[in-house]
Amino acid sequence: MKIEITSRANPRLKALLAVKEKLLFFEGEKLVCDILARDLTVKQLLVSAEGEQCLPAIVATVSEYWSVSGPVLEKVSGLKKPPPLVAVLDVPCGEIDFARQKVVLGFDGIQDPGNLGSVFRCASAFGVPALALSGGSVRANHPRVVRSAQTALLDVPFQVFPSVDGLIARALAQNARVYVTGSHPAETSLAVAGMEFPCLLLFGSEGQGLDPRLLERFPQIRLEQKKRIDSLNVAVSACILMHELQRIHGL
Repeated sequence: MKIEITSRANPRLKALLAVKEKLLFFEGEKLVCDILARDLTVKQLLVSAEGEQCLPAIVATVSEYWSVSGPVLEKVSGLKKPPPLVAVLDVPCGEIDFARQKVVLGFDGIQDPGNLGSVFRCASAFGVPALALSGGSVRANHPRVVRSAQTALLDVPFQVFPSVDGLIARALAQNARVYVTGSHPAETSLAVAGMEFPCLLLFGSEGQGLDPRLLERFPQIRLEQKKRIDSLNVAVSACILMHELQRIHGL
């Protein structure tokens, strides 16, 4: 359905902006063209006069095609220079079956959108089956996460859990092992090669890491590093471990 929207006061536009934090907004010519080439559903496709000239053959199902003015794009876009194309999608949702996934990477309280975006991108690159977010982690559809992760948000299934305890309980109930990560050596440190599957591999927040009680409760997977560096960025650590899991165990 094609709809012309030129005014910022348009009721459809107001309704969309009212639920913006519950949706995925992909902005930019290349990114949106990549999405339109996929077999998925786009709730709204916003196209400026300039954007009309660069639209590809559309494979996706577009529920509403909005022909919009520059001021409307400025209202919707989070960028300084609004792009000619914006695609709006529902946030993918689903439950992780820990028993059926070889490894799930869990992140408790990750706060930096750029970090989470990098995690999604690396997870897509190395074939990680699923991600779990808990403890007030930044929302996966945050604009900066979307800009960093791009279509990796559509490639890697994820689920949000209210608490890390609930996440762990779900994994254990489905007969998955639980491993933790930390920046300091532990008595129960284990090499990546020694991991058993299916499993949940947990990472903590940027500033605090994981709760010490979890480090005492579960075996720790740790990257060997020089003592001059206290800890690595959580996204860097996660990406290195994803590569090692893929290299050693195959994903």
